[in-house]
Amino acid sequence: MSENPRDEQQLAADEEKKRHDEHDEALVEEWEDESFPASDPPSNY
Repeated sequence: MSENPRDEQQLAADEEKKRHDEHDEALVEEWEDESFPASDPPSNY
């Protein structure tokens, strides 16, 4: 017999949260790469 439907829902929710967290982490990494320090603004600002 298969797992309890509640367990399957929790498993799916945990997997979705992990995927979401990894996506957020990737965005943060991208923003860090594109950012610049306030003491050194772009020359065309």
